[in-house]
Amino acid sequence: MRNFFARLMEYKQRNEELAIPPSADDDIAPKLKQSRRWKVMDSTFQWKMSLAIFLCLTMFIATPIPSSAAALDGTEVFFSNEKEVRVPVIMYHLVIENKRYHGRDGISPAELKNDLEYLKNNGYNTIVIQDLIDFVDRGKSLPKNPIVLTFDDGNSSDYKYLFPLLKEYEMKAVISIMGNVTDKITSQYDKNPKEKYPNLTWAQVQEMHESGMVEVQSHGYDVHGKAGSGKQKRESDAAYHQRLKADLQKLQDLCQQHLGAEPTTFCYPYGIISKGSHAVLEEMGFAASLSCQEGINIIKQGDKACLLKLNRVNRASGRAVSGILEGLEKK
Repeated sequence: MRNFFARLMEYKQRNEELAIPPSADDDIAPKLKQSRRWKVMDSTFQWKMSLAIFLCLTMFIATPIPSSAAALDGTEVFFSNEKEVRVPVIMYHLVIENKRYHGRDGISPAELKNDLEYLKNNGYNTIVIQDLIDFVDRGKSLPKNPIVLTFDDGNSSDYKYLFPLLKEYEMKAVISIMGNVTDKITSQYDKNPKEKYPNLTWAQVQEMHESGMVEVQSHGYDVHGKAGSGKQKRESDAAYHQRLKADLQKLQDLCQQHLGAEPTTFCYPYGIISKGSHAVLEEMGFAASLSCQEGINIIKQGDKACLLKLNRVNRASGRAVSGILEGLEKK
């Protein structure tokens, strides 16, 4: 369209030069203006100009003003007018019937159900970490009252209790798995599928991932063990960097193999973070990380740093999500 107008203006300029030549005297110029040739050129120019204006108006009217744009994955992205959003992240671990395990890291299925019921009745909308990443990086809108529910360790209760409740309430959650445990349980299950196991198998992780209700993130392959995700005593910076990167990459590769996608977020085991931890995550392309520090999160468009060490509030038995959210509102 720009080239068309440029050619049109060039054509007009040439006509003007033809109409009144620089060398023409006062007697000739008026005659040229009245000549038939000039009239034909002038009418031709006016016709082309009218056509161009008509085409522009047609294109403008026919093309809707976009309120959205195509996302990289082909879905619709509706851009948000909000530049920052308050987002609570709740941290769960084990969901189990046996009261013996209820406490800081264990709650009953009934408590989990009550949490989801409260969220639904009070207008909260569960999202996953990728939604936060898209909001920060691309301005993708978040729903009203967004909240993230995270479940650490990849316990079998995620499949037994959480997954059915997510379907019932049409909600989403984030599960951070430990690679070595998932490998081990999968191997044991293949040998004896009738036994009960404390953690998820790869088949269960894959089923939940493909449902679209569960986002799978990284809890490391084996950094939940003795070595941990933090730097050890007498461990050099280079050795720590290499060890952590190799461990995380092992789970990245396994997730790619079993799920067709790599985690974008690292969940620090026990919330242990060392000085060189973020450098490893950044080098590997992780976009976010989860801590165990309690508090609300202020997520800002364009601020990638706000996705690092996201605050989470631990949901212990007897500490209902309703009370947690009321407490966060006061901060």
